[in-house]
Amino acid sequence: MPTSWGWSKFTARRVGSKVGFDLLAHQEEGVDFLTGQGVGLLAFEQGLGKTFVAIEAFRRLLESGRADRLLVVCPNSLKRNWVAEFGKFAPHVTVEIVEGPPKVRRSAFRATRARVVVTSYETARAETTALIALCQRQRTALVLDESHAAKNWKSLTSTAMRAVAPHAAFRWLLSGTPVTNTAEDLHTQVEILEPGKASLGSAEVFKAMLEDDPTAKFAQATFDRLILRRTKEQCLDLPEKTYADLRVELPDWQRRVYDQMRDEMVAEIRKMTGEQYLAYASTALAKLTRLIQIASNPALIFPELDRLPAKFEALDGLIADILSVPGRKVILWSNYIRTIEQLLQRFPGAVAIYGATPNDERQGIAKRFQEDQDTRLLIANPAAAGTGFTLTAASFTIYESLSWRYDHYAQSQDRNHRIGQTQPVTYVRLLATDTIEEAVVTALERKSALARSLLGDRGAGELVASLSQEEMCDLLTSNRLPSVGDPGERQVAAGSA
Repeated sequence: MPTSWGWSKFTARRVGSKVGFDLLAHQEEGVDFLTGQGVGLLAFEQGLGKTFVAIEAFRRLLESGRADRLLVVCPNSLKRNWVAEFGKFAPHVTVEIVEGPPKVRRSAFRATRARVVVTSYETARAETTALIALCQRQRTALVLDESHAAKNWKSLTSTAMRAVAPHAAFRWLLSGTPVTNTAEDLHTQVEILEPGKASLGSAEVFKAMLEDDPTAKFAQATFDRLILRRTKEQCLDLPEKTYADLRVELPDWQRRVYDQMRDEMVAEIRKMTGEQYLAYASTALAKLTRLIQIASNPALIFPELDRLPAKFEALDGLIADILSVPGRKVILWSNYIRTIEQLLQRFPGAVAIYGATPNDERQGIAKRFQEDQDTRLLIANPAAAGTGFTLTAASFTIYESLSWRYDHYAQSQDRNHRIGQTQPVTYVRLLATDTIEEAVVTALERKSALARSLLGDRGAGELVASLSQEEMCDLLTSNRLPSVGDPGERQVAAGSA
C-alpha cells in the first residue's frame, strides 16, 4: 500500500460494501473537533494527517445528512494532491478540480455536480461571486488548506475568503504553521471562522492590544476554543531529529562581492533622512535577500560570475559522504531556481521538484524518490515541495539556503519527519560564515518560539524585532538581530513575509 499516510498506522476495515479506516487517537479527536462545533482551525503539525482528518470529517457529515458538498481552496500545487487523497480514503465521493480560463471556471462552478470541488486561492480571488453562489446552493463545508495563505487582512486572498466564509455551513482551516510572523496571523483566520462575531475585535484594535501583550494572552480563550493544536511529539513515536550547522568560509572572490554589496548598503542607509529610511524599510527585506543570494550563489545576481561558490564545493563532499552508505537518501533544499538547475547538472541522477516542474508531474517524482532505490537525491524548493509530499525515504535533509519564511522552513522539515519515517533524521544547514545568514537563523528561531507560545506548545514566545536605521546598519555589519527586549525594539518587519 502507499506510504503517504503511513499505512502501518491505519487499519483498513470493511463495513458492508465500504472500506473505512481506524484513525489514530489525535485524528479521531480532529474529526470530532471539525464536525462537532462546525468551525475550527486544525493546527496539526505537518505529517499528522490534516487532509485525511478533513476527508473523514466530510465523509461523516455526508453520511449523516448534515452537509452536501465540500469546497476546498488550497495552494495551486496541492489541488491534485486532494484528488489523490480522496481516491485513497473516500473513493466513492466524486471530486472535480475547477481551473482554467475565466469562462471555463465560471461554467464549471455553475454546472458541477461533484460532491467535492477543489480550486486554488488564485481562482478564489478571481471568482469570489461564483464561490459564494456555490456555497449558497447546498450545505457546504469550506476548507482552506494552508490557511495561513489568508493571514494578511489587507490581501486579496483574505478579502475573498472573508466574503465566502459566511455562506458556508461548516468552515474548516488547515495549517501546520498558522503563525508565521505575529499573532495578527491568527486574528484574520479567526475572522474567517466566525465572520461578523468580532471575537477578537477589529484588526486595528487587536494590533494595538498586541503592543502591550505580544503573545496575545488576552485572546487565549478564543484561540483555545477555535484552534486544535497537536504536535508530533504529543501524538507519534517518531525517530529522533538531529540538527547541525555547517559553517562555510567564502573564498576570497565571493567574500569581496559580498562585502562590497554590504558596504554599499550601509553607506546608502547612513545617508538617509529619517523619512527616507521609513520608505526604504518596506523594501529592506528584498535588499537583505540579495546578500543571502550572494552568500549562496553570486551568479544569481551577477550571471557573469561563473565560478564555484563555497556552498557548491561543500555540497560535493557532504553529499558524497552521506550517499557513501548504501540505502541512504537525501533531500537538498534551495530557494533559487538557477541554483537548483545548476545543482541538477552537478549531481547526475538527482530529481527535482521546483517552480519549473509541471504540477501534474510532481507527485510522480516524489513517488519515484520514495520507491526507486537508485534515486537517492531530491533537489527541491520549499515553496514548491514544502507541502503535500511525503518523502520519508530520506533520513538526511540539507538546506543549501534559507529564507525569512518560517512556514516554508517548518513545513519542509516535516516532509520526511512524519508518519512512516523509521530512521533518525538529520538536518544540516549550510551557513556562510560572517554573513546575513546568521541573522536569518535567529529570525526563524524567534518565529518558531512565538508560534509555539501562541498555539500552546512548550516554549517562550519572542518577536522578531523591527529595525531602526542604526539597528539595520548594525545588522549588516555584525549579522546579528537586536536581542529581544533591546531598547527601541518594535514589532514589524525583520522577518515579515
